[in-house]
Amino acid sequence: MSMLNFDTSNCIALASTVISLIALLKSFLTGRKAKQLDLLLKQQQLQQHEIEMNESKKADVEVNAILNSNGYGGILKFYNKGKAVASNVSFSIPSDEGVDNIRLRMSNDYLPYPKLQPQQGFQIKYQDSSGASHQTIHIVWNDEFAKGRAKDMVIDM
Repeated sequence: MSMLNFDTSNCIALASTVISLIALLKSFLTGRKAKQLDLLLKQQQLQQHEIEMNESKKADVEVNAILNSNGYGGILKFYNKGKAVASNVSFSIPSDEGVDNIRLRMSNDYLPYPKLQPQQGFQIKYQDSSGASHQTIHIVWNDEFAKGRAKDMVIDM
């Protein structure tokens, strides 16, 4: 009879040991997976922070045309919709180079515009005898992110 008790005790002890080892292994694997997920989350947060830091260094200069009622001219309105200061802002109208159908009313030393704060803008009056519905404006500026950043915009003039 004591042999039966001994065998039952051993079986119970062995079963307890196996269950404990399974729980320990599961706990180890779960902890490892949680650490991997935590590391992945921290990497994503770091990437998002870097993107936000880069965006805070970028200016974004755009232009709109405000047409006169006679359709012969208007105002080019440049503005900085970015989060950083744009400096040395200048532009050209590639389709009008050498043709001079678009006359800009500004002094020769007006451009490059020295500094354009975020949400700030400037205006230039123009006359357009080209007859073209659309013109491409090539805008160039410097900001904290890079020098010589550029954008081409097609606008109705």
